[in-house]
Parts: sequence; structure tokens; C-alpha cells
Amino acid sequence: MNKNIISFLVFSSPGSAPWLFFAVYGPNSSMEKRLFWENIHLQTKCFSGAWLIIGDFNTIWSSFDRSSGSGMDIGSQRMRSALNNLGMLLIPASGGNYSWSNRRQGHRRIRSKIDRAVANKEWWRCFPNASIRMLPQTTSDHNPQILYCFGKNSFAKRPFRFEAMWTEDKRS
Repeated sequence: MNKNIISFLVFSSPGSAPWLFFAVYGPNSSMEKRLFWENIHLQTKCFSGAWLIIGDFNTIWSSFDRSSGSGMDIGSQRMRSALNNLGMLLIPASGGNYSWSNRRQGHRRIRSKIDRAVANKEWWRCFPNASIRMLPQTTSDHNPQILYCFGKNSFAKRPFRFEAMWTEDKRS
């Protein structure tokens, strides 16, 4: 653990191997970004199983990930290089094109997709239907995100079913 990365093991179910979960907050400075990706690289290489990285990377993936303002920078290039070198795959997200806003109006408004989730191939084998759902912004300048490991409908509401036996309860 450091100021930008929290990592822990997740035991999903009995009998399955644990997987490594990284919650990240990407640094803003170029030097710290280089150290950040080096640290991620070291931690993932020390673990032979499945792992997931999720959080605020503070870097866009491509120029399409920003509505206005400056485009891609050295941090974007570092992130793309690290993702490719480690064999990380992006987890698909729905619910909006951007995950952060400077909360200004008009021509001064900037929106970016800097929050995302990536995983290695071993993690994808365990959770092939995984997805991210972005929720609307409320008090934060970031959109909250929900990770669905078993697909979007894994927590779908079930319709209410009335059971006739409930009326036969003698206690009421």
C-alpha cells in the first residue's frame, strides 16, 4: 500500500483461487506517474494469478476521452504502454462517456474519462461477463462506478411474489 495504490486479496468463493484487487488514485505529476506505473508493474509481476485495477487513473486513454481542454500527454502514453506491456484489458463501461467534470458551465466546462477498470486475462477467465456501470454525479466531481463481476443483470430486481402460505400463519 502507498498513497496511490491499495491492494488486497479477494476470495470470491470456496474452492476458487484468490485474486488481487487494486484500488488506485493516479498521481498528477509526470514523475509520480512514472513511479506509479513502475509500482503497478512490480506488484502485478509478483502475483501469478488474476488481478483487477480500478479507480481514478488521472489520465485519459485517447483524445476521445476528453470533451475539451488539453489532449493526450506523456501520462496517457505511459498508461497505454503499461496496459499493453502487462496484457491488461479494459472492462467495458456504460452509463456515460465521461467519468469526471470540472463542474463549470459553458465553454469552460471540461469532462474526461479518467476513471476506469482494467484486468489481466486470468481475471477475465474468472469473470467473462464483467462490466462497469457509471452512475450520475452527485456531490463529487467524479461519477460513482459499480463493478458487476457477473454481468449487468446479476443483481436485477426480481418481481414480488405473494405466497398464499403467508395468510395461513396462525400467529397473526
